Amino acid sequence: MYEPLDTLPTPSDFHFPFPPYEIQQQLMIELYKVLENKEIGIFESPTGTGKSLTLTCSALKWLEDHEALIRKELLQRLEKVSKEVEKLEKEQNVASDWISMYSKTSEQKQELLELKEIKKLLDEYEEKLKVIKEKQKSLKQKKVANGQKSKKGTSILETGGKEDILDEQNVVLEEIDNNDEDEEIESEKPMKYRDVQIFFCSRTHTQLAQVVKEIKRTVYGERVRCVSMASRQQLCIHKDLRKITNTALINELCLDMAKNTNSKVTSCDGDGCAKKKSRVNMKSVGKCPHKTQSLVQELSELSLAEILDIEDLVSEGEQLEACPYYSARMATQMGQIVMLPYQLLLHKKSRELAGIDLRGSIVIIDEAHNLLDCISDIYSCEITLGQLQSVQHQIVAYKMKYASRFNSANLLSINRLIFVIKRLVKLLTTPATQPTVAESNEKPNKFRMLCTYELMSEGDFFNIDLYELLKFCERTRFAQKLQGFAKTLTMEPKPSENQPPPASGGKSAAAVGLLKRLQQNHEEKLSKSNKQKKQEVVEDVKVSPNTEEKKQAPTMIISSLRPLLTFLEALCEKAEDGRILVNATDEMSTNTGSNKYDSQPSLKYILLRPESHFQDVVKEARAIIVAGGTMQPTNELTEQLFSSCPERVKLRFYDHVVPEDAVLPFVVTKGPSGRNLCFNFSQRSSTVMLNELCSVLENLCNVVPAGLVCFLPSYDYLNSVYEQLQKSGILQRISNKKRVFREPRSDAGGGGGSSAEQNVDQILAEYSRVIKHQQGALLLSVVGGKLSEGLNFADDLGRGVIVVGLPYPYVNSPEIQERMSYLDKTLGPGSGAEYYENLCMKAVNQCIGRSVRHIRDYACVYLLDERYARENIQRKLPQWISRHLQVAATYGKVQGGTVKFFKQKKLKTDESG
Repeated sequence: MYEPLDTLPTPSDFHFPFPPYEIQQQLMIELYKVLENKEIGIFESPTGTGKSLTLTCSALKWLEDHEALIRKELLQRLEKVSKEVEKLEKEQNVASDWISMYSKTSEQKQELLELKEIKKLLDEYEEKLKVIKEKQKSLKQKKVANGQKSKKGTSILETGGKEDILDEQNVVLEEIDNNDEDEEIESEKPMKYRDVQIFFCSRTHTQLAQVVKEIKRTVYGERVRCVSMASRQQLCIHKDLRKITNTALINELCLDMAKNTNSKVTSCDGDGCAKKKSRVNMKSVGKCPHKTQSLVQELSELSLAEILDIEDLVSEGEQLEACPYYSARMATQMGQIVMLPYQLLLHKKSRELAGIDLRGSIVIIDEAHNLLDCISDIYSCEITLGQLQSVQHQIVAYKMKYASRFNSANLLSINRLIFVIKRLVKLLTTPATQPTVAESNEKPNKFRMLCTYELMSEGDFFNIDLYELLKFCERTRFAQKLQGFAKTLTMEPKPSENQPPPASGGKSAAAVGLLKRLQQNHEEKLSKSNKQKKQEVVEDVKVSPNTEEKKQAPTMIISSLRPLLTFLEALCEKAEDGRILVNATDEMSTNTGSNKYDSQPSLKYILLRPESHFQDVVKEARAIIVAGGTMQPTNELTEQLFSSCPERVKLRFYDHVVPEDAVLPFVVTKGPSGRNLCFNFSQRSSTVMLNELCSVLENLCNVVPAGLVCFLPSYDYLNSVYEQLQKSGILQRISNKKRVFREPRSDAGGGGGSSAEQNVDQILAEYSRVIKHQQGALLLSVVGGKLSEGLNFADDLGRGVIVVGLPYPYVNSPEIQERMSYLDKTLGPGSGAEYYENLCMKAVNQCIGRSVRHIRDYACVYLLDERYARENIQRKLPQWISRHLQVAATYGKVQGGTVKFFKQKKLKTDESG
């Protein structure tokens, strides 16, 4: 990558699609400087200020200027060095000191050769881009001339599916084989010109699609190469794979297709090897019909010539019958700005598998208020006792069936893997003789926090090389093969009255039977644990007998080896970077439901030092931009992510674009009856506090027009408030003015997550419809739920926002306790308490940011709890809220202030209208 010697002057015109506000102009200028000076910028710009568009315009302006400078300077240096070489060669002939002159001439010649090589690579790069653009322009003209959306390539079904199959070396080899031979192949690849790339990541695909839409509105949309990346789950168009909800299984089946050398559907045995017709007649996938070289490349070129978001990419892929996933990966190499979710950027292995090279690049992380927690969550992992037992018996059954086909090295590795699993199972089923923390004398402590080496020592497998075991599983593709074996178990013919029992293979049959019983028990436990949650989400829904039968239909056994391998990878981390939470809860306590730790026994790796996994990004990237609407306090980021380079960090905070009188925030310390409001965990469920809250809701519904959104600490508390509203009759009175909606509980168990998400979308749609029809609505939501982050309650959708209490997380959580203790040790006393308070305030600030989304918007904000009057709490509120904050001594001032605020807004609207 060529680095120019000159520096770029900061421009004033960033080709913003409309005249920028002052803070937008300032942000673009400062961001441009950060990119040019190779710094790390932490930017806070309130939601509703056009933050994402501002970031992209400034970054794309810098990128175009940087590319132009490279081309200009490269030509100038070539001309200058060429003249210098000619001059030195002439002087060398008459020089008295021939040796020193020869040395200077050689140095200049070497520099000239290097510059010429860079120029050659750059010319080839630009020529390739020119060919792609001309080809796509020609295809587009043909498409318009034909007047139809015809396929832009030839289908594999038409060519016979043989000569055009995508070469595995180009797409798949680096995902599976990382041995020395492949490293030699990688090193032999021809050199290519590498331009600076921008990697723009956000939390969700919806947010990324919105940014892509914004880019299209700018002048950059006509010329920038913008590529959208996602996982196979989002991009796969294979008719069978897209029905699967398990991401790991989709990945494994996709890789199996890529490895399969036959283009027709074949049968395979349990270890993943192709064979003649199997007695089981298991249907297996052949070569994926969407991975033909010409079509994948054509879709890749299309995504470089036109800006496509994820939905556009999938749609074009379906028309072409080309794989969007591999097309996006191929296009990434030449994209100028690459849109991708957090996981693909922050997880090193995912980044490498996707072919993302951060060297010399620009990394922009949007919506980064929870960046530390996000990195910790990505690298934390958990495996349950049920999963360990399941994978243990799967591997044992696999070994019993295919032992004669293993060589001694593979058999030894499998035996070691089984031994490790057995020791982990024993840790969860044998109570500890010496509890690490004695918090209660009434019952034994069920949670222990161990270092990685302590777990391996206690489990008595410290002498086993886990790194070599992981290499074995990766080299042999053991996870895919075990998954194939698990799938055959569901296809085995079941014994019946008309079938005699098998004469032999008793051990194998017993193992298979045990695996099926484990799967059935696991499904029953999930069904019981989700039953209560589903009843809270769905009311008065009748299930027909046929539907019930479908729910009870047996499902394919899914191997738990992937979670195990992820956990073993965590055990290979540095001991100081994380801890293992040993949850040895016995079966008697699994159904208490008191908190999330009353679950089946498990081992959970908790990453405590996110910097260890972010250092690669810091070292490789040219510049990093971390931006969000509520980034303060920023000392967490600087101390936990950028402690190795504090001199590079630049902090920039910007105010809201709305006028001073656009928001009226209150601290509501007393209820209508005059009682102090304190919604801490011990008091909030009391009848007194519930009655006060219900009265506040009723009063505000009488004076706040249109939509009113109330954020509560938890789903359980939301239900308690709703029940109290019903009992007191206030719900009926509120309903006369505003329709009441409730946010459904999302199913964290994984089985009904999409269903809960659909329910949320339906509620939002109905909530919007009611308000648009000039009716009022009250939306009861939960802090940390889907409605509290990333959604837009602009204008009438959110004329008032209520935050009830301070939503501190569960203080006795073993994870929270360990993190606080770790921070106190590493960053100094009080750091843990600061972290705990910041978790709460970040959640509060996200709720507040759902309203006032543009310059003409306005709203009232109500913080219901006397603790909001404390100075340390107010310091952590957004500046555009804290400087206007009114601490009401009586509730009457809140009610009167609200009436006056909306009356003035109505007068202004009438005058302007």
